[in-house]
Amino acid sequence: MKISTKTRYGLRALVYIAENAGLGDERLVRIKEISEAQKLSVQYLEQILFKLKKAKIIVGKRGPSGGYKLARKAEDISVFEVFQILEADVRAVMCDKDSEKCSQIDCKTFYLWEKLNDSIMLILKETSIQELVLNERCL
Repeated sequence: MKISTKTRYGLRALVYIAENAGLGDERLVRIKEISEAQKLSVQYLEQILFKLKKAKIIVGKRGPSGGYKLARKAEDISVFEVFQILEADVRAVMCDKDSEKCSQIDCKTFYLWEKLNDSIMLILKETSIQELVLNERCL
């Protein structure tokens, strides 16, 4: 499974927002601040944050006192949600028994790929943005 830069950057931005903004009427994080702190292009970050805002993962406010904050608590936002928004497909192996592209209808390895995909989905669903915030390692 190749994870796109869009998803990696989106997760980094969400972790930064979770660490630096509040849920109530507290501080909003400006896109320029995220860009500089995470060394990401403002233009690319705008595209990512637009998708996350449209999906109601973050909320944004325009203007001089504008910026972004999480729409929900970090522990209530799963990494799986972010993948669904920013990735074309979340599966590790694009093998589908019912697919017209599959030439091996009785493929014996399908079980392995399905098991691998299920395991990845479970990890993504069980991992929250808060867990990433609390983790000491880099994303």
